[in-house]
Parts: sequence; C-alpha cells; structure tokens
Amino acid sequence: MFGEFLVVALKRSVSSMLPWDIPWYDPSHAVFFTALYSVLTVLGLGVLWALVVTIMRLRKNGGEH
Repeated sequence: MFGEFLVVALKRSVSSMLPWDIPWYDPSHAVFFTALYSVLTVLGLGVLWALVVTIMRLRKNGGEH
C-alpha cells in the first residue's frame, strides 16, 4: 500500500525544470517556479547590465586600465 502511494507521488513530481514540463495547475509548483524564474530573470538582467556597462567603459577609456 505504501509503495503505491510513492508511485502516485512520483507521477506528480516534476520531471524537469523546463517551463513546459511543470504542472502549473498545482499551486505549490506555480508559486515556487514563478518565484524561481522571477529571481533568475532579475539576476540575468543584472549580469547583462553589468556586461553592457563594462563594455561601454572599456570603449570610453580605449581599453586602458
């Protein structure tokens, strides 16, 4: 009986972290992955901004230190 419970729980688990594989109908998954992807987006934008600013400063100073 307990083994059947584990099999059912495994069916509902997330098979990958990709957005199209997540069961969005489950509120716990929706909240967690929405927060996760929001944080990853903010971090990615921060890294992109730092890269752009670094390239602009290097061009302004002619690549000198």
